[in-house]
Amino acid sequence: MTVTVTNDGPVATLTLERPDKLNALDESIRSGLAVALTALEDDPAVRVVVLEGAGRAFSAGSDLSGGAYGDLRDADWAHRRHMTGNWQRLLDQLGRIPQATVARLHSHVIGGAALLAAACDIRVASDDTVVRIPELAIGIPLTWAGVPLLVREIGLPSTRDWVMTGRAVAADELLRSGYAQRVVPRADLDDAVARCVDELVSMPAGPLAMTRALTAAIGRTTPAMVAGWADPDALQWSFREPEGQQAAADYDTRRRS
Repeated sequence: MTVTVTNDGPVATLTLERPDKLNALDESIRSGLAVALTALEDDPAVRVVVLEGAGRAFSAGSDLSGGAYGDLRDADWAHRRHMTGNWQRLLDQLGRIPQATVARLHSHVIGGAALLAAACDIRVASDDTVVRIPELAIGIPLTWAGVPLLVREIGLPSTRDWVMTGRAVAADELLRSGYAQRVVPRADLDDAVARCVDELVSMPAGPLAMTRALTAAIGRTTPAMVAGWADPDALQWSFREPEGQQAAADYDTRRRS
């Protein structure tokens, strides 16, 4: 399994389990998360969900070997569109579950992984965390409703900077921007996450659930969120453009060198 679910009373921990690939996001991780989130939607006994990555990093982002969307080779247009929209729907599902959500971040948080964390309520990061949004360098626009999601979380100026330059953003800037609400030394990360979870669980269950639902609803009504409706189409177009294919190949060469 590439996603494990651990329940401890009112807390469920979802762990990305591809440590040999730095938890690169593929279809098995997406489907595993979707199954777990669907179960959580009907489990009011769980009040807090923690999302983490096993091993050396939270996640290196989309699997560049082509596994992020499953096998698209023999699919028709409608099915390709549906499959490339799966991650966007997963982020929306993560935003709609009734539980408060906490992302535990360390080391690499790249591309789609940064969006997965951005869909959580609270992000607790170690001081070695680096966020990078390399999609433009790969030859595709940032999709999965990623631009409006980042605008919602960190504002338009920082979103422009991070997405358009693709630069590495270190933990101190993550804290200043509001992307990470808490940053601690790597050795203290587990304690910091546990403390955050304890604070949430100590709140009366009803008001916590109501506030989670309220803030999630406000987040969904952010005007820019409607802009992501055509992101699967943008992805399909980008995959087929020669310039995009060359950019992806060049990026992969630089990454391996």
